[in-house]
Amino acid sequence: MLTSALVAALISLIALYILYPLAPRLGLVDHPSGRRKRHGQPVPTIGGVAIFIAILLSSLLFLPLGQAESLALLGAALLVGLGAQDDRHHLKPRDRLLAQVAAALVLILGTGINLTSLGDLFGFGPVRLGILSVPFTVVCVVGVVNAFNMVDGIDGLAGGLLVIALGTLLLIAPALGTVQGIALIAIAAFVPYLVWNLQLFGQRGRRIFLGDAGSLLAGYLAAWMLIDAAEVTRCIQPVTGLWLLALPLLDMFSVMLRRILRGQSPFSGDHTHLHHLLSRVLGNSRRALVVLLGAAGLLAVVGVVGLTAALPSALMFYGALAVFATYLLLLSQMPRLHRMLRRSRVRLHLLQQQR
Repeated sequence: MLTSALVAALISLIALYILYPLAPRLGLVDHPSGRRKRHGQPVPTIGGVAIFIAILLSSLLFLPLGQAESLALLGAALLVGLGAQDDRHHLKPRDRLLAQVAAALVLILGTGINLTSLGDLFGFGPVRLGILSVPFTVVCVVGVVNAFNMVDGIDGLAGGLLVIALGTLLLIAPALGTVQGIALIAIAAFVPYLVWNLQLFGQRGRRIFLGDAGSLLAGYLAAWMLIDAAEVTRCIQPVTGLWLLALPLLDMFSVMLRRILRGQSPFSGDHTHLHHLLSRVLGNSRRALVVLLGAAGLLAVVGVVGLTAALPSALMFYGALAVFATYLLLLSQMPRLHRMLRRSRVRLHLLQQQR
């Protein structure tokens, strides 16, 4: 398994080096146009394509892929292709949604895994889905895919959140099977991208973005691994998934709710995501990234503690709802906090000038 991870990281790095100069010719470049773009120079959106190449090749080389895993990877390829086209031509929301549903169906029908029960979610007995199992799982997969797509607004966030979620699953998995091997390979494949994207270890001058291809892939992988963990290896409860993916799900639901209340499309773009607000409050996106990844890690720990302590699913679910309510409350106070911190910075700057 360690060899497969090292090879995945190496393939990902090589793919980045190959794709970087080809990005303009492929049309995989994000140009700084419009008020939603914060970068000053065109940036290649090749991260997701390079990561998928690494995952696919490493899985074929080192893992005993069955029909189920092969079809699941086919669903991932469908989303990566969709994302690459969206990066190039900005597809309509309807077209993106249809492709996401198709990829979700390939995953569910190809692997034969879907959510059959939500556990004792409300405290009145197990919630069994019955004939709603497949459509409910499709909604869950599409929801997680869009959550990662929406949260990909500052460097390192979507990739970091996926690494936290998959890393947590690997830590609590009873054994490393083929699906867990793909999860490990995925984590390794994301590392070179994160180094380039965040320009770590002296890596300057080659900034890249994950692109829609990468954010959709991240969401798909998270959904696949969580469903497998809940229904196949049964190392987590369905409610545990809410805690492992709490931050992207909270951000998606809150943003879409605010847009709907304003009479806008839930898929319209704006700067009301938590990462945008926190970047303004803290002064830059790097500080916001550290805070958000720390919060995501803490929420994942809560989910794992609840699982290992065998806390009732209902308690964990209502706890998740309490976190969501607290999140909305803090979000409503964010503009006020921003003004207070801005005034404090101005006063501090004046004091420094007087000295």
